[in-house]
Amino acid sequence: MIIHANVFSYIIALGVALILGLVLRLPLLPDKPMRDSWTISAVFPTAVLAIGFYAMLYELGYQGYIVALITGIITALFAKFILEKLVPRPESEESP
Repeated sequence: MIIHANVFSYIIALGVALILGLVLRLPLLPDKPMRDSWTISAVFPTAVLAIGFYAMLYELGYQGYIVALITGIITALFAKFILEKLVPRPESEESP
C-alpha cells in the first residue's frame, strides 16, 4: 500500500499545530459542554485551521514538508494570539 507523500505533509501540519498549541498552553479540548463552548483549544480550531490552511497553500502550488511545518507553526500562533481578536466570543445570553 503506497501512501502519497502529501498525506505526510498534512500529518506534519496537524502534528506541529497540536504540539505547539499545547506548548503555548492552549487546552487540549474545549470546555464542556463542547458544542456551547467558545474556548480555543489545540484540537479545535487550531488543528482544523492547520489542515485547511495547508490545503489552500497546496492548491496554490506551495507544497512540501517545510511548507507544512511553517503552516503548523503559524496556525498555532494565529489561534493563540490573533483568532479571538478577529472573532470575539459572543455575549452570553441571559434568560429574561
